[in-house]
Amino acid sequence: MHQDTRARLAFKAYEIEELVDVYFYRRLGYVVALAARGLRLSPNVVSAAAGVIGALGGALIVSPRLAIMGIGLLVLYGVVDSADGQLARMTERTSELGRLLDGLAGYATHIAIYLSIFVIEWRAGAGAWTLGAVVVSALCSAIHAQMYDYHRTAYAAQVIHGRLPVELTTLSAEGTMGRLVGVYSATQRALLGGHREVERAIAERAVDGRVSDADRQRYRDCFYGPVRAWNLCGDNVRRYGVAACVLAHHPEWFVPFTLGPMNVVLVMAWLYQRAADRRFLAASA
Repeated sequence: MHQDTRARLAFKAYEIEELVDVYFYRRLGYVVALAARGLRLSPNVVSAAAGVIGALGGALIVSPRLAIMGIGLLVLYGVVDSADGQLARMTERTSELGRLLDGLAGYATHIAIYLSIFVIEWRAGAGAWTLGAVVVSALCSAIHAQMYDYHRTAYAAQVIHGRLPVELTTLSAEGTMGRLVGVYSATQRALLGGHREVERAIAERAVDGRVSDADRQRYRDCFYGPVRAWNLCGDNVRRYGVAACVLAHHPEWFVPFTLGPMNVVLVMAWLYQRAADRRFLAASA
């Protein structure tokens, strides 16, 4: 397959990808996607497999003997998690359900990690404050993941593909899965602050769901930097943090890592995003 085609399948937005994704996760994920296509597996099945692998990896952290194996499975989860999107683009089977399952796989992985840490702390006789800190840390990780996912998806849709990010704005649909997609999208949008005005302004100027060339360029100029900043709230950074804590034989240190440095990054990225939102709205007024 031609290199340009491979790149199109591998990346939603090459220009905002992290180097570890460009040179590791996407490349291995492409191989897994080819294998899954040969086996006639659907992208949703691959997403579910990623969730199982990630959850198992997170669960193994609870055991000092198996924690390193758990880290290996978390890396494998990253590869398979990359493969589902590539397979969806390869087979033209992208869907809101697929995006939901991809997000749920990430949640399953991090729930397992935090349950392991909770058990470790409980076994060590930790008090209510410490156990409560584990729960708060888990909620913070969910917020980090939501903002990372939203802004990357919105950038890819509007700048790269020139369309409104309908997968982020569908707040209701038929059936249980439709309602879950709605809840997932509504939770993200509740955290956006002023960026909702940006999305509304772009939608008002769009024609048949297509973003104008002027808005595409303006979005790239204003939000390239913030999206790169949101990468610091992504799965890769959390994997680095978990791996470092496990190698130090203190998985529970991931809690202060999330509550401290990761939340500082969240606040700084949010402020950077707010300034960019204001700049976009002023430029397009």
